[in-house]
Amino acid sequence: MPAGTATPPVMMQGPGVTGGANGGGKAPVIPFRRATVERSTILPGESVPMGASYASIERTIEGTGFLYNIRLQIQATTSGNAATVVFAEDAPWNALGLITLRDPNGELINLPNGFYLYLANLAQKNYANRWLDQSTQSSLVTGGGATGGSFSQFFDVLVGTNRRDLTGIVGNQDRAVKYTLRTDVNPSSLVYSTPPTALPTMQVNKWLETYSVPLPIGPNGVQQQVLPDGYGTLHFTTVTTSDALPLGGSTVNHYLRRIGNTIRFIVLVFRSNNLRATAETNAPTLITFKVGDDTIFTETWQNRKTKMYERYGFDWPSGVLIYDTLHDFSSDAGFELGDDYYHTQALVNAQFQITYPAGFGSAANSLVFLTDDLVYNPPS
Repeated sequence: MPAGTATPPVMMQGPGVTGGANGGGKAPVIPFRRATVERSTILPGESVPMGASYASIERTIEGTGFLYNIRLQIQATTSGNAATVVFAEDAPWNALGLITLRDPNGELINLPNGFYLYLANLAQKNYANRWLDQSTQSSLVTGGGATGGSFSQFFDVLVGTNRRDLTGIVGNQDRAVKYTLRTDVNPSSLVYSTPPTALPTMQVNKWLETYSVPLPIGPNGVQQQVLPDGYGTLHFTTVTTSDALPLGGSTVNHYLRRIGNTIRFIVLVFRSNNLRATAETNAPTLITFKVGDDTIFTETWQNRKTKMYERYGFDWPSGVLIYDTLHDFSSDAGFELGDDYYHTQALVNAQFQITYPAGFGSAANSLVFLTDDLVYNPPS
């Protein structure tokens, strides 16, 4: 280089701005995640007397911005109770019956009751936080007190996978294409083993969480992304029951019927004699997870439980295991980059091969798969 000359410094872009005159020859663009605004509004709720019948509730979600989440609260307060109230094993979360979020093309969320939505919320663990069931805003009153049988619990019906990149959010601006949310209420017999003296009325409260549609031109005339990266990706949370039933003293191949998408996590819910606690007491002795011809994991129940605690920081409910791919950025689940996702598009089959001890029994057994997966679609 000739004396007296120097290469001028490269101008660095500010936070959240890409491109630029000296940054690749493109005009600067503010990314969608910076340009959009998080919003929340109250949706109409329901008040349903708990009783012997099942109540179906479906409501339309009016169009606004990009749909990220619908937060639910179920709340019931008893008074004058004189019974020694006992909740059922999956209660109070299973006070919610069928939960679906759908548009005319199909369902993004389809869960048989609130207990599985609760498990999905535990599995998400966005940014290493425990779910709200540990908050003082949640409550469960058992025993013989005057308010025995009261409860208050929160849920998230998540459309986006996390707030870091907003993968999976869907546009909700088309007035001709409406999303509908179904939040049925189960009969009280499924919620209480011993009910309160007088059954309460359950309130279902709802909050709609969305992100705004950015203007094409933002502050200072800078261009902005109006769609997030990866827009068109759909996020599904669903439940299927294994065709093969668990059987004490045998090894059973449980095939996954929901393959073909990109899987984020699979939660396994075991029941023996209809109870998760009995399945936990008589836990499987060997678990092998096979994807196609490849064996991914061969391990014991206890080893998987220790991994769950390491990644989540708490013990999960009885009879529940999770195989997650959400820990590729940190040892904590919830800091996912997607590097560990299970891409099952080309698979013919995937299965859990599970060995059950004799004590697991043979009556009223089941294995349920709660699957969270993605479908990568180009935007329409």
